[in-house]
Amino acid sequence: MSKPALKAPMDREALHKKFAELGLRGYWQNERSSQRMEPRLWRWKEVLPALMDAAEVIRIGPDSFRRNIGLQTGSKTLAMGFQIVLPGEAAAAHRHTNTALRFVVSGGGAYTTSNGEPMVMEPGDLLIQPNWVWHDHVNTSKEPIIWIDALDAGLVNYLDAHIFREEWAEGKQQPLTRGHGAARRLYGPARQPKVDKEGAAGVPYHYKWQEALDALKELGEQGLQDPYDGLYIEYKNPIDGGHTFLTMTCYLQMLQPGQETKFHRHTGTAMYHSVQGRGVTMIDKTDTVEMQWDHHDSYTVPPWRWHAHKNLSQTEPAILFSFTDRPLLEMTGLDREELG
Repeated sequence: MSKPALKAPMDREALHKKFAELGLRGYWQNERSSQRMEPRLWRWKEVLPALMDAAEVIRIGPDSFRRNIGLQTGSKTLAMGFQIVLPGEAAAAHRHTNTALRFVVSGGGAYTTSNGEPMVMEPGDLLIQPNWVWHDHVNTSKEPIIWIDALDAGLVNYLDAHIFREEWAEGKQQPLTRGHGAARRLYGPARQPKVDKEGAAGVPYHYKWQEALDALKELGEQGLQDPYDGLYIEYKNPIDGGHTFLTMTCYLQMLQPGQETKFHRHTGTAMYHSVQGRGVTMIDKTDTVEMQWDHHDSYTVPPWRWHAHKNLSQTEPAILFSFTDRPLLEMTGLDREELG
């Protein structure tokens, strides 16, 4: 009786190839990628000319329903970019499953319509649009308007829940069914006893720059300093007082002249925009990366990286707007923070 043929030994590469053919993967193959999100800075003096170039080439309507330039941040959950709308232009009304925020950088007098309310945009204003809220943009002013566009796009794409765009009517704006300031009256501190949310993430709302700035100044007068972020406020959700959105939240902070904060680190990605002033954000305690920022520059701080901020001016305060995906980490029990 003949003996069965001996089976040739299989090496790791052959094993993995066989797995791939069968649609399988060994757990030992799920080694953490050496690639990770790295800090990066975008200078306004370079971003602004790029936006103006785009305004010359790309027409809202014939070429695209919007004119955005995205920043390649490396974030797996968030997306950040800038949008520019020229005088006389209008972006058609639409909605999507992405949650969106808009922080006005320059220009004024244009408006974004959210669920029938025209929200007039001025520098420093923050507008929030929860997922599936109708919105469009109209510039009736005499100057271009530019704002930060930020969305939870990476998360929504990963969950295969991305319905990118549904139009109100092709190329059309919403009818204006509410007066200017309606959201602030409907959902402000004095309001109807019960408010029904218009979507899973709340209601559209308009935070005014002067009120946010006054809040920072009041903290300073009361001596309520955060050793890691200076004078620091969160844009609270108008419905429940929680984070701005379920998936991300927004902050505004002021660094006093010459102030340097302590190091800390936390899970979650943070993206920053310098509203005014100049300073430096130090990332990592050893082999430190220095992100030296000026007026309107933007930068990222990756998850779980030590960081601290310093105002380089001895006479003027510096103000930073930021947003982060830390609410996601809180919901899943993965949020952590370590103080230096």
